[in-house]
Amino acid sequence: MIEKNLTFTDDAWAKIKKGVQELNRAVGSTLGPNGKTVILEDAQGRPHVTKDGITVAESLLFADPVENLAMSTVRQASKKTALRAGDGTTSSIVLSNAIIALTLRSAIRNVHLYKKGMYDAKDYVIKVLKKSSKKLNKKDLLAVASISANNDESIGKLIAESYEKVGKDGVVAVEQSYNEDSYVTIKEGTKIDRGWATHHLVTDLNKREFVAQSPFIFICSTEIQSAQQILPILQHCAESGKQIIIVADTSEEFLATMILNNNKGRFKACVIKPAGIGYKRDELLEDLALMTGSKVFSEAQGNDFGQIDKSYLGMADKVVVSEGETVLFTTPKDPKKVKKLQKHIEDKLTDEKEADNEWHLRDRLSKLTGGVATVHVGASTEVEMKEKMDRVDDAISATRAALKMGVVPGGGATLLHIARDMRLHLQDSKFEEKENSYLQGWEVLIKSLAAPLTTILYNAGITDKRFSEVTKTMMSENANIGYNALTGELVDMHKEKILDPTAVTINVVENAVSVCCELITTECVVTNVRA
Repeated sequence: MIEKNLTFTDDAWAKIKKGVQELNRAVGSTLGPNGKTVILEDAQGRPHVTKDGITVAESLLFADPVENLAMSTVRQASKKTALRAGDGTTSSIVLSNAIIALTLRSAIRNVHLYKKGMYDAKDYVIKVLKKSSKKLNKKDLLAVASISANNDESIGKLIAESYEKVGKDGVVAVEQSYNEDSYVTIKEGTKIDRGWATHHLVTDLNKREFVAQSPFIFICSTEIQSAQQILPILQHCAESGKQIIIVADTSEEFLATMILNNNKGRFKACVIKPAGIGYKRDELLEDLALMTGSKVFSEAQGNDFGQIDKSYLGMADKVVVSEGETVLFTTPKDPKKVKKLQKHIEDKLTDEKEADNEWHLRDRLSKLTGGVATVHVGASTEVEMKEKMDRVDDAISATRAALKMGVVPGGGATLLHIARDMRLHLQDSKFEEKENSYLQGWEVLIKSLAAPLTTILYNAGITDKRFSEVTKTMMSENANIGYNALTGELVDMHKEKILDPTAVTINVVENAVSVCCELITTECVVTNVRA
């Protein structure tokens, strides 16, 4: 057993605070239009210039084990923000740092009441965000895409064009261009709202993706317990030298076998758990089979593992499997059947009896009709390419989130205005009977909500005097007024198209509060003794 170090109370908290602060210093410097780039050194000593917060965070490893654990905990929460909403990792880290710093300055008697107060305050913030969210129009779409790409309108136009062509439920991917030009291509394809079953299967460690060219597709609605059950399928893959995408629930034993085969180079496989439950899952699997030319294996329909063969296999031109979704570039073998199914689903959508299934039917239709848009990113050097790819990834994710839930004024303005409303809300008589620890939870979150704007202003070189003027003026204006860090003016953020996806802002607040409420109850940190 590995020998352990124990760090208690004040010593632990001092290191937790330092670990989160150092993470914030590195990542926070990239926030906003005046955010700076960070140069990273990879394992081979090569430089990677980036302005992507999560890329910077992923590169960090601290010598002190307690500081490193604190940093990793907040980083993990920020990654959840990106996974759920596609963007907002930097803001999540900035807000988490503010909450932790302010918590340590507060003399909290009852931690549980403090957490209750902060969770209630968080719920109030989310309620206001949802209420103030506005749907995206065509101009807003371009604005969100451009802002998320570090105010690069050329990239914003490409992403806006992509979503206009494939629709809000369509798939937009990113690839390197073969020259210095950036452009968009549209291909037939579909997606699965699930990613790889384990990161041990990825082929691209930097992007944490499994990328397959012309792979076989095997779809199974019955749980696969062992590799022996589908041995003819696996043998065919090994003999043909092709990769395989397995869409099925599987046992840990089966996953371990696939990892072993991947590592030994016998064949490359990626396992994806099916999306949906019940009959909805079965319909999604059948749709996928139609798009890839495969057959769904199902014991419920009389199929027998003892009679399985390569006839169940379909194919795709290319498949990219990330942590949260799978994109398949594929041309249906029977376009007439696909069209017929589309018409059938469209007819169902007009049937009042199917009202409860509307979301599911629209989801199926989008996967059959949307297609896949690919933004090809061009650059002069490898360093420029990596930095540009990071920005395009961010912009695609932010635009997708904005299309789903709408937008709110950006640049930290919305959270600052909500903080003002929260102070007024605290004057309600119902708070008079609340204990001090509960109210401290509200107060800390109220003060912390200014952190994203504070960081944007700091990165723009704003002095303390000017900072006070900006925030004081904003607090006296309506909720649409914010600071344009590019021009140095207070403007109507909606009119100037300085917008943030509502889903991103909600997830930033949710995840920052969640991770901080867990950290503040820490009394002891147990770490491995370093050699």
